[in-house]
Amino acid sequence: MNTCSPGADAPILTIITVVRNGAATLDACIQSVIAHNAPRVEYGVIDGGSTDGTVDLLRRYDDRIAFWSSEPDKGIYDAMNKGVRRAAGDWILFLGSDDTLAIDLAAILPLLQDKRTLYYGNAWWRQSRRTYDGPFSAFKLALTNLCHQAVFYPRHALLKHPFNLKYHTQADWEVNMQCFSDPTFRFQYFPKTIATYDDASGISSTQRDLALEHDYLRLLWRHFPWPVALWRSAITLGGRGLRKLGWKGRPPYAKR
Repeated sequence: MNTCSPGADAPILTIITVVRNGAATLDACIQSVIAHNAPRVEYGVIDGGSTDGTVDLLRRYDDRIAFWSSEPDKGIYDAMNKGVRRAAGDWILFLGSDDTLAIDLAAILPLLQDKRTLYYGNAWWRQSRRTYDGPFSAFKLALTNLCHQAVFYPRHALLKHPFNLKYHTQADWEVNMQCFSDPTFRFQYFPKTIATYDDASGISSTQRDLALEHDYLRLLWRHFPWPVALWRSAITLGGRGLRKLGWKGRPPYAKR
């Protein structure tokens, strides 16, 4: 993995891993990235103050990692925000400490062209042995989230829409909603498997985000066109959904 200097050789892509006490799986994650030795790619690790040998592992790879730090934080999304601020790449890919990179970086870099575009592909879910989850429409994004291990985010999108620490396991879904409703950005799918995701232990797969569940309807109406928001709200609220929303034949407001 090359550590790139400013100027013509500045990074196109920054891959960021956030970890806390992940020594058992982090080595495989790091190896999956640095094995590519791709030019104009940097790799950074943000550790939340591990006590299990993670820091010793990071020291071993000190010459292969562009940046890393180890200090207490406010959770996974605080660490991801820190990584975004430190990154030098035009695009950012997040890779969990128990995930592995599955795509040839040399093949993907030429596809990252438009800095207004969130490029995304698929993730292979290791436990359930399935590919997740193809192209997303507005209706699909309102129903379920992109796997952020398969999304190449423009860095300035994440600076404009940082992860909200209010949401403990689904803040990336809110970011995707914000980017969807922001006319500055667009999404583009390519049918490639970007990463292998550990859906057995991944935090968003094993823990509910009660704060996001509480705000879900509000987020729908804020970030999606009214037919999408109405459809999902009615399903979410059940048979009394429209009456609970105070539906009177027109949307509270329309987006895009």
